[in-house]
Amino acid sequence: MPFPLPEDPAYRKLVVTFWLDDIDDRLKINAVPDAEKSWKIANDIYLSLPPGEGDPEIEDWLFNQRGKIDQITTLNQ
Repeated sequence: MPFPLPEDPAYRKLVVTFWLDDIDDRLKINAVPDAEKSWKIANDIYLSLPPGEGDPEIEDWLFNQRGKIDQITTLNQ
């Protein structure tokens, strides 16, 4: 069982940004399955934020990172 994150929304958003950065690192070494995992973790943490605590910049970043992963996945098929 993973260690639970603190409830503080600002901290959770910070953790999401670390995972979003990790996606670029994974894609640079062509570790697409690991980038997928990082995106899923970032998305799950972001979606666990309380109502009203969203961040449009993080949402855009999530969307863009998903697009990068999907583009590589599509090219590799």
